[in-house]
Amino acid sequence: MKRILIVSYYFAPQNLIGAVRPTKLAKYLARMGHEVTVVCGTGMGVGEDPTLARDLQELKHVHTVAEWNPLRKIRSGKAASAPVSAPAAPAPSAQKPSFKRRLADVVYRYLRWMAECSFGRRAVKKLREIGGSYDVVFSSYAPVSVHETARWAKKHGMAKRWIADFRDEVGLPFQWQKGRKERFLRMLRREADVLCGVSQGILDVMEMPAARVLNNGFDREDLPETAPVKVDDCLRVVYCGQFNMGRKGVGDRDVTPMMKALRALVDEGAIAQERIRLVYAGREGALMRRYAAAYGLESCVEDCGQVSREMSIALQKSADILLMASWHTPEQKGILTGKLFEYMMMDKPIVCCMSGELAGSGVKQVLSETGMGFCCEQAAGEKDEQALLAYVRGLVANGCQPQDKREEAVERYAYPGLARQLEGWFEP
Repeated sequence: MKRILIVSYYFAPQNLIGAVRPTKLAKYLARMGHEVTVVCGTGMGVGEDPTLARDLQELKHVHTVAEWNPLRKIRSGKAASAPVSAPAAPAPSAQKPSFKRRLADVVYRYLRWMAECSFGRRAVKKLREIGGSYDVVFSSYAPVSVHETARWAKKHGMAKRWIADFRDEVGLPFQWQKGRKERFLRMLRREADVLCGVSQGILDVMEMPAARVLNNGFDREDLPETAPVKVDDCLRVVYCGQFNMGRKGVGDRDVTPMMKALRALVDEGAIAQERIRLVYAGREGALMRRYAAAYGLESCVEDCGQVSREMSIALQKSADILLMASWHTPEQKGILTGKLFEYMMMDKPIVCCMSGELAGSGVKQVLSETGMGFCCEQAAGEKDEQALLAYVRGLVANGCQPQDKREEAVERYAYPGLARQLEGWFEP
């Protein structure tokens, strides 16, 4: 049995996909007999996830740090009315943001950065209060202050071994912080005992050749006990999540290829438009409608708004096809979002629309090796669009059942096994 300290700003019961990974690893490490202590943040006012709240009941030592964060109240009050941007295509040419909008963006990023720094200071203060010694400290990015807190724990003798984990590549809010980012990455390479990330692509972008891959995953205990009952014979295409990820140089996630394929199926008589339901859950329903409207499918959209993760899972279980989108570029590659693996446990075919000029994305590889779906890459052009059309046509014809699912490959991404993989790194 080891004493494990986990530092993660995002954690249960926050209703955010970023809270899932550290919560699930903590849950299964505790079940394996380890003593797990968690230091986490309060989130950004996004509400509580009942599913993660159940996991939290299994963890006895969770310490929540309330950082100085004026954005939490602002964000929680304005989430429902947050603006959305137009899709990259077929949108009109982009206009330069106004001075007021650019100033507001700078202020937002500055306050967010100050809040993250505040979390680091208060997390260290909390560690001083907790005291004790740990065999391992596991810190899961973002923000950078979680790793700085874990570094403090090791440097001051609270932890013997430090594992630094990355759900995303490291980013700082301002260009003038480039030097700080480079120094931070050098410190991680020099001082962390183990570096790990959700994909090899992210580790390559951060130039961490010695780092290890610890994928995101799924937890079958999140599934509802009863299966949803379909009330009609419609084709339900469900998308749960965001389109705009707020990353510099990266546009909105684009589901145009799927809309184009559905339009083709309607035009050729494979399915009546009235039988298509495009179910969206998130804060950007207007953007989903714009993508659908570009191909005459706006009337098919069912906008559920922002929902709890419990409701999101219920919507996913009711789907015939699960839809997601991402990007694969030289600057942003190797992205394997937790939503992909959450989708995988639903036993439903997955369609991913991948933007970007690079082929061979990690999502395409995962869907190929597990047989759980098809990834249409923009880099492949017309070839992949035609393959997507053929794939969806086949799903409609055979009742939307995954035809090539490889169960053993899917199980590699279950959280109990991922926790055992992490446990193997606790010793030198």
